[in-house]
Amino acid sequence: MRISNAMMANNIQGYLSKHTESLLNIQERIASGKRINRPSDDPVGMQKVLDYTKQVSGLDQYNNNITIAQNHVNSVDDILSAVTDLLSQAKKIAADTEPDMRATLADQVDILREQVVQLANSKDNGNYIFAGDLTDIQPFDPTTGVYSGDNGTKDYLIGDGLQINIQADGSQIFETGGTSVFDVLTDLSTQLRANNSAGITAQMPLLDDAVQTLNSTRAVNAGKYQLMDATSKHNSLFKVNVQDLLSKTQDTDIAAAAIDFSVEQTAYQSTLATAAKIVQPSLMDYLK
Repeated sequence: MRISNAMMANNIQGYLSKHTESLLNIQERIASGKRINRPSDDPVGMQKVLDYTKQVSGLDQYNNNITIAQNHVNSVDDILSAVTDLLSQAKKIAADTEPDMRATLADQVDILREQVVQLANSKDNGNYIFAGDLTDIQPFDPTTGVYSGDNGTKDYLIGDGLQINIQADGSQIFETGGTSVFDVLTDLSTQLRANNSAGITAQMPLLDDAVQTLNSTRAVNAGKYQLMDATSKHNSLFKVNVQDLLSKTQDTDIAAAAIDFSVEQTAYQSTLATAAKIVQPSLMDYLK
């Protein structure tokens, strides 16, 4: 078969095009730092990249949820700690045996009750903390202490299939034995004004029960806080592992890419040099 000038020209153009494309691909890998820049570069590898990227994003979201949940627990603990202090003050007032001061002490209890109601109606980012799922409804009536929320919880997804629930039912937190802490304080004030020693004394164990309920809630939340802390650390460590797999799958080996570039560049230059020797000037003019 006779080899024509056109056939040689086409072959040379094909080799030059192939080397040029390889050089461009290697340059792209070096410039981007990634060996996979599009699905066609490595379909299987690209699927792994997408999976790893999704895992990293999910782990970041889990830890963000943990941060929000821990801030919520801290807010709840601060509130319940303040309520506990107020109830301790009320118990000290109930233990006061000076009858001439009881009307004044009743006024103090009224102030304490008002403060407790305000704390029980606290908000976080515009939402009521102790109203269950009804976060836009004030949980406790300031006058009667009647609860208007529901038994919902604050739920946070903190890991793959791991959800943590923070109690937000104010009726469970601020009530004990079917009696709300607001009623106990109201009764204490009433008994103080009536100068009823037996009635005053009867409120003291109820105040103790209320404090115990608050402390129980705080202890449960503390345990959940520790669980979230441990989960956050696990998520962070797992994220490092996934990022390492992502890097190994996606990132360019710069040293290897530099060698590949040098080899392709040499091949390209060799093709040009060979073409200049074997192709007649007329054919080179044809290529131009």
